[in-house]
Amino acid sequence: MDRRTGRLLQRSRILSQILFTVIFFFLLVRSGGGDAARLPWAGLFFYFDPLFLWVVLLAGPFLRIFLLALAPLLLTLLLGRFFCGWVCPLGALNQFFTWLGSRRRQRLVPVARKPLRLKYLLLVALLAASLFTVQLLGWLDPFSLLTRSAATVVLPGANALLQQALLAGPEPLYELGRRVLLTVTQRTFLQAAGIGVIFLGLLLLNLHRRRFFCNYLCPLGGLYGLLGRWSLLRLAINPKCRSCNACAGHCTYYGSPFKDYLKSECVVCFNCVVDCPEAAIDLRFGFPGAGRRPALDLGRRRLLGASAVGLAAAALPLVAPARSSRTHAFLRPPGAVSEKKFLEKCIRCGACMQACPTNALQPAVFQAGLEGVWTPVLVPTSGYCEYECHRCTQVCPTRALARLTLEEKKQFKIGTAVIDRSACYTYADGYNCAVCEEHCPVPEKAIRLRDVEVHDFRGRLRKVRQIYVVPDLCIGCGICESVCPRSDIPAIRVGAEEEQREIPSG
Repeated sequence: MDRRTGRLLQRSRILSQILFTVIFFFLLVRSGGGDAARLPWAGLFFYFDPLFLWVVLLAGPFLRIFLLALAPLLLTLLLGRFFCGWVCPLGALNQFFTWLGSRRRQRLVPVARKPLRLKYLLLVALLAASLFTVQLLGWLDPFSLLTRSAATVVLPGANALLQQALLAGPEPLYELGRRVLLTVTQRTFLQAAGIGVIFLGLLLLNLHRRRFFCNYLCPLGGLYGLLGRWSLLRLAINPKCRSCNACAGHCTYYGSPFKDYLKSECVVCFNCVVDCPEAAIDLRFGFPGAGRRPALDLGRRRLLGASAVGLAAAALPLVAPARSSRTHAFLRPPGAVSEKKFLEKCIRCGACMQACPTNALQPAVFQAGLEGVWTPVLVPTSGYCEYECHRCTQVCPTRALARLTLEEKKQFKIGTAVIDRSACYTYADGYNCAVCEEHCPVPEKAIRLRDVEVHDFRGRLRKVRQIYVVPDLCIGCGICESVCPRSDIPAIRVGAEEEQREIPSG
């Protein structure tokens, strides 16, 4: 194949990467402000992920839309690991940062096979853990990782920087940007620093080794690599080769068709074809046995060891106090299935956090135990569950949050408000305060007022309109806690008491 054809294929790959990355971020941004009826399409990329097909097969009930994940698997058997090089948006970002560091690194680095095994061993460990209802695939899956990082760090950070830039300009430009680009309120997330450091660190590692995450850590890349090893498409050297090894100059895994060619690692980027001065590289189709080169040797002992690590990772959360405790202090979003099933289904993607208009949903730290890290929890001090909104239930790709209609969501009880009488003005100080009652969205009012006589903080007897909660009407939206006027701690708090974890009937 000549350089001209190789350059055409290389540019086609770059355009494909840009196109799919733009589509990914367009769907993600639209999920934060688009029509609720179209929100299920925000998870389009998740439906093509075979790892999440595995998740819904184990957790059930099976969602037929995930059969779309069979398409890239079948194409991988034909074209090799093309998905990583042509489609994956995180792969495109890794490729971009690799390109940024390419000028700094002129010398050839020999392919290191041992680190390449790590992603396959991670894949085995994560699959083994998921067999025992501990879902850790979402921590490293590229779509979950990118969605979570973009929703909690990249998009809020871009919004803050753009806001500062527009504030420095003319007012008409700021007003236009506020209507078209900026979010109504600046979003903040409790774990933004940690998630951001991890995400930025993975991108910067590409300056050290090409496509670091793709080559060494990505479990989805490991799955495609296992299948790509048996693909029909392969690169082959023809008699024009002068053994110059120029084809290794920009190989994503530091190999080359001339030396250390690994079909399982080749992302069909065509950099080697462009770099070859003699047009000595051909594309050929044939059964895997034809011209086969040595593959990565994972070894049975390594696979058994990875499985053991996965089982150990599954065992730790199962014996942790958070799993065995009958009570918990955190709130789940509306539509959340039973906690055990929720942890099996949730892929920690953060799509619900991006869709939430009030910034109420936050990534958990250890409230739900180790296995609950980065799962969504509702934090009323950050925001509240909007009564007229059911967006989070529409975007969850695996139905860890059941898809509720707006009327079903309005009836879904995620917790109950409780008054802290030592802090509430109407109890502790003898003042009239009705802020929480005024904001309660339930038509029958779950927070009400009653006339009582109390002693104020000076000891004088006076009449006060005191608030109280009707537990049977409270849905736990958290707006009362969010708007409480106390500046130290909210005088009314929402807990998980009487939370609902079943889909409303009818």
